[in-house]
Amino acid sequence: MPLKLNLMDYVEAVADAATENVRAATDDALGFLGTHDFSALDRHSPGLGKGWDWGPYLRLSAIRIAHTAALLRRRDVTSGRLLDFGSYFGNFSFFARRCGFETLAFDSYGAYGGVFDPTLRLMAERGIRVVDSAEIGYDLAGLSPDSIDVVLCMGVIEHIPHTPRPVFEAIRRVLRPGGTLILETPNLAYAYTRRKLMAGRPIGLPIELQYNTEIPFEGHHREFTLDEVLWMLNRTGQVDIEAHYFNYSIFGLAEISGTDREVYGEMELDPSRRELIITGSRKPI
Repeated sequence: MPLKLNLMDYVEAVADAATENVRAATDDALGFLGTHDFSALDRHSPGLGKGWDWGPYLRLSAIRIAHTAALLRRRDVTSGRLLDFGSYFGNFSFFARRCGFETLAFDSYGAYGGVFDPTLRLMAERGIRVVDSAEIGYDLAGLSPDSIDVVLCMGVIEHIPHTPRPVFEAIRRVLRPGGTLILETPNLAYAYTRRKLMAGRPIGLPIELQYNTEIPFEGHHREFTLDEVLWMLNRTGQVDIEAHYFNYSIFGLAEISGTDREVYGEMELDPSRRELIITGSRKPI
């Protein structure tokens, strides 16, 4: 029989008391989709601009916010100055603000051709401070050392060309001693990725889409295994590290049957085959 997964039941089970904030933050991010013109994104992120429906991604990302909420709860982090590094649609920033954090949303908004202007206006209304990379630098040089209590780095490091080292170093510099880093990234060992490789298929963006992209290409440059993520966190000096795998895209299927049911079973038996890696860690005191 086909299997059906309920998105919000899962979110509630993971987020617990933060569920309403997860819902509200997702609604905030979804609110202006009908008025956005995403065409400018195609220059550096082909396929994600004109004609792309961001609605399913944002709705399913409620799962990502829920796991963030669970990590913060387990680590007893309930207040402070929070930096959403790579905030994009702002769904994590909206969540953090609703939870009472003093929230800074960091991204290259000025380079997106006004795509996110309605979102930025709502951020301002919600009391979220937007900090643009053009103003403070990709290295966060415009922020004081040891000035941030929590950093969220969600779905960012896979988009960085060359090496994520400068990002880890920038985050470490601004994070206060004892401060918390929540980091999430796609799992290179994802079950569907393994199947693509076994079938001789590429796992990245199709070359016919990427080939004529303007530089810099802003899609996935490299995905990571959990061991690699843990190595980078240790290399940066983070301590008290916890890590988990979870799925979210599969919740977008109306029902799970056939090959999808088979793959879902694999991921339930072996969490290391799930789609995303999320970690919580602390800068030592």
